[in-house]
Amino acid sequence: MAVGLLVGTVAWSMPFATGTAVLLPARVEDIAPDHKVTLLAVLTAAAALVGLTANIVVGALSDRTRSRLGARTPWIVGGGLATALFMSLLAAADTFWTLLGWWCLTVIGLNAMTAPLNAIVPDRVPVARRATVSALVGVGILLGNALGAVIGAVFLDSPGTGLVVTGIASIVLAALAVCVAPDLSSANIRPAPRPTAGHLLRSVSFPKGAPDFHWALWGRLLLVLGYFMINSYQLYILTDHVGLSKKRAAAALGINSVFFLATAIAGSVVSGPLSDRTGRRKPFVIGASLLALLAIALPLVRATPAGMTGFSCVGGLAFGCYYAVDAALMADVLPDQAARGKDLGILNVANTGGQALAPAASSALVGLGMGYSPAFVGAMAACALGAILIVPIRKVH
Repeated sequence: MAVGLLVGTVAWSMPFATGTAVLLPARVEDIAPDHKVTLLAVLTAAAALVGLTANIVVGALSDRTRSRLGARTPWIVGGGLATALFMSLLAAADTFWTLLGWWCLTVIGLNAMTAPLNAIVPDRVPVARRATVSALVGVGILLGNALGAVIGAVFLDSPGTGLVVTGIASIVLAALAVCVAPDLSSANIRPAPRPTAGHLLRSVSFPKGAPDFHWALWGRLLLVLGYFMINSYQLYILTDHVGLSKKRAAAALGINSVFFLATAIAGSVVSGPLSDRTGRRKPFVIGASLLALLAIALPLVRATPAGMTGFSCVGGLAFGCYYAVDAALMADVLPDQAARGKDLGILNVANTGGQALAPAASSALVGLGMGYSPAFVGAMAACALGAILIVPIRKVH
């Protein structure tokens, strides 16, 4: 099951990284070079808001799904098919608005995979093994991000081809994931009552009287916000802040993604099992947030290729530790085990919401006219506050 989760996680994280980190910024620059920072913020924010809604809705619907293939499998495979289709259409987009439309639909497909995959950990993994299994999920996210950046760098001069290749890989990996780790049949489970409009609205509402859930949600959102304020603009930072040519920037992105992956795997394989052994989650998440802050500080202090390499290495270590333990922490703070898919979909809002706000926040700070330095400072502040918000959680140590 753990291997299936890893493969399924790569199935959605790789195309997402290929698009957001490299190929979409490149296409926006080709279409409107004078407005690239603002338009990339609009593109990312709009798609993330669509993804936010899709994640919660699909999570709630997968909780209610009854089939011989299980509750989660139809959504994972369907999401992979939708991703492959819409990325192929995205490849032909030649205006900003068509680019925006197809990417929003692609994000719905990606979230149709993400929400049910997130629910598998609390569905099928005992509490005592959740951080270890979550470590493999974290490796999947990190591996997908690294592969996405490498594919994006390889196809930087032919982004349409890169998008098609990544979309095909997504459906192949999604199908492989459900074959390696098939879900249990849900056909004989008592069907949920036919939903009314009011019931659907309640089924996607935020839980009340669950402070630990909300601390975890906001802590995750701020860490993701801080890191992606820089990560989403790596191509532009390397060209406009560091001063590399577009070709050299693409090469640097590919190399740095390998460093990111190596340090992330190291952090993940150590922190996940250690968290299970000690029974502690919070110190690892707080420490990872502070490491992310340090990673962002490096290119602020040194606006050089080495500074951005340091960002990737330390950032990889931070997110390796974070992803290894964060999924376990999120599963531990769920207030209603009968609504796992829905509540994990809401917690995943922190991922999509953070990535939605990140380009807008960076764009506003860059718009002050002082270069990228204010964006670095703002990103560091978000990571620091994210670490602080984990402290009040009581249900998890």
